[in-house]
Amino acid sequence: MQAPLSSVLTLLLCNTLVVSAHAQQTNSDKTRIAQEKPAIKKEEPQRVEIQARSEAQLAYQEAAAKTIIGSADLLKFGDTNVLDAMRRVPGVQVNNNKIQLLGMNASYTQVLIDGEPPRGVNVEDIPMQMIERIEVYRTANAQFSTQAIGGTVNIVLKRVASSAQQSIKITAAYVQHGQGTVEWNNSGKQGDFSHSVVATASQNSISANTPKKTLNKQTISDDTDQVLQQYDSLLDRNVKDRDIRIAPRLQYRTNSNINLTSTTMLAYSNSERDTSRSYTFLQGEPLDVAAMRVHDTTERVNLSSTMRATTSFSNDLKLDISGGFHAQRIKNTDSSQNYSLNGDLSLVRNYDTHVRILGGNSSGKFSIPTNAEHDLVMGWTGSGTTVHIDRNQTDFYKNNAIPVYLPQNGRNELYKSALYAQDEWKLQKNSSLYLGLRWESLSINSEGSAQDKSRYSTNVLSPIVQTMWQLNSHNTDRIRLGLARTYQAPNDFYLVSPKIYLVNNSIQNPNFVGNPNLRPELAWGLDAAYEHNGKDGLNYAVRAKIQQIDDLHRDTIFFENRAWWRKYINTGSALGKSLELSTQFPLKRFVLEAPDIDISMSYLHFWSDVKGLPQPFNQLNPYTYELTFSLNYRLKDMPLTFGMNTKLQDAHWQQISLTDRTYIEMPTNLDLVGLWKFDKKSQLRLAISNITNSNSIDTFSQSRVPGYVSTLHTTVNRARNMSLSFEHKF
Repeated sequence: MQAPLSSVLTLLLCNTLVVSAHAQQTNSDKTRIAQEKPAIKKEEPQRVEIQARSEAQLAYQEAAAKTIIGSADLLKFGDTNVLDAMRRVPGVQVNNNKIQLLGMNASYTQVLIDGEPPRGVNVEDIPMQMIERIEVYRTANAQFSTQAIGGTVNIVLKRVASSAQQSIKITAAYVQHGQGTVEWNNSGKQGDFSHSVVATASQNSISANTPKKTLNKQTISDDTDQVLQQYDSLLDRNVKDRDIRIAPRLQYRTNSNINLTSTTMLAYSNSERDTSRSYTFLQGEPLDVAAMRVHDTTERVNLSSTMRATTSFSNDLKLDISGGFHAQRIKNTDSSQNYSLNGDLSLVRNYDTHVRILGGNSSGKFSIPTNAEHDLVMGWTGSGTTVHIDRNQTDFYKNNAIPVYLPQNGRNELYKSALYAQDEWKLQKNSSLYLGLRWESLSINSEGSAQDKSRYSTNVLSPIVQTMWQLNSHNTDRIRLGLARTYQAPNDFYLVSPKIYLVNNSIQNPNFVGNPNLRPELAWGLDAAYEHNGKDGLNYAVRAKIQQIDDLHRDTIFFENRAWWRKYINTGSALGKSLELSTQFPLKRFVLEAPDIDISMSYLHFWSDVKGLPQPFNQLNPYTYELTFSLNYRLKDMPLTFGMNTKLQDAHWQQISLTDRTYIEMPTNLDLVGLWKFDKKSQLRLAISNITNSNSIDTFSQSRVPGYVSTLHTTVNRARNMSLSFEHKF
């Protein structure tokens, strides 16, 4: 019998790790000879990478398990936003502009900026030049919110530069249409005052990954598989967008040993979208609308500003407090012209939506000295946000001279607070035990013209235990074990969303309504890992994780008031397990005369079981494994570096709700990059993504409700991405 591909891949990578470990001992003489060679002086552009490795070395000594991705790796392919850069990180996916750690969907992954949730700005608003590193935590940490069932991605911003620097980066790219970005960075220091400013302007960067064409094939049958309705629809999009981002960061050291840091991010974007959808009815009753033309515009202004103060006292007590505010305004106008089967204009529907968000936040922590074996930290966080929503719908019908006006407005107040304490205890000099406890509270008050006044509140107490045992005095080998309570609060949109009415209402296209009775999902997670980081550059690790999740959030479709509706409810529980194998090494570690090539490989395997949903295909994720392979090749006689990254995943059916199941064909991704360094100040980078040119992604979905079965086959266009960027330091 032929072995499954996932089993073969697991066996291959296990063999790689075993061979690597054996080679470490048998090649010790070769390694000693290689280490006795004189060190080669590194050029200035490599300094960032060395700094990132030092952060990784510090992470080896901590009990909390985390992976460090340095800025050099993030900038390697010339990406202009962090979402595109994270697509190539092992164990990470980016779907619908949301970062998710594999094994869970995006809602289970917590994304932070300097340890705090993004407020007033989106993750893609962060200029790449501001990012120092990204930390990926596989389990909870008391200093962060424990809304991290799938893990935490913490984006750490650079400190203000200690010397004057100025650089510019110009990028021209083509995905489905031309796009361009200009990024300028300026920093300096004068006495106790230092500053840095990053400004970017781009055209068509937000819509770069928006598919231009989407083909849907829809079939609706009864319980006996008798086809009741069958039709195709073709969606064609044309999107244009412009955005400007400015991010100043100021730092001042006072005479009383207080460091003040101000971080502000301002983002403005404007986009226009023209969409056409045409239907071809093949069998059964046609829909009311046979074609539609939609024009919508969106204007978005985001602002976030934080002041942070840090100081230390004579008794080594450290204090870190911060406060800030955030504001956001979104204006959207949407006009759709809907045509009947005979080509007549039957309905014009206009939406005018205005969202205003204003909030404030504060946080603080005390680092209290106890003795050489303990690091005790206590702190708090708190935030309050008010959201005003005005959404006006106006319908103009063909046979009705009087328009139908449907105004909706709402006001939501969101309050979050948390208290935490943690202690990292050094054991036997080389090992440590981490104990953390965090209490979090969430409260939402909501009222509006189309909903009853409601109040939602919940709180969760999360104990966290992590331990790290060094297996030798050099800390090249270690074992980690962690246990944590985490949770997932309901999305406020799922709770208090005003009713959303859709054209051609059907099983596959239902209206949406909020559910203020949603409870949070609660989970227990156990993590274990063995890690090796050799001084010869050979690294490998084995990591395992198991989680139990209760009160899952899943949507359901139902028929009420002569229309199909969708809302989220609590249903069932899940057990998820994962195994990760990874290794990184220079090829010269095994072959002394080999080219200067660095290799990285990882393999992840997932198992899961969801109870409370219809059988079969009860899994937490739509795949079983992911294999990532990358290499970096530096030429000796030329200032040229080549890089490659590829990802391979399988696919299977997944029951995603009480009524729906999906199957997504996952194409293989292959990305290439070439970097030419003219000198220490100038370099040119060419990157090609999706080089295999997998032209489309096919998704199959099926909805089952009493009496009806709806199947949908969706084909989404993909395009090869080519970008050329020039970077210069003044």
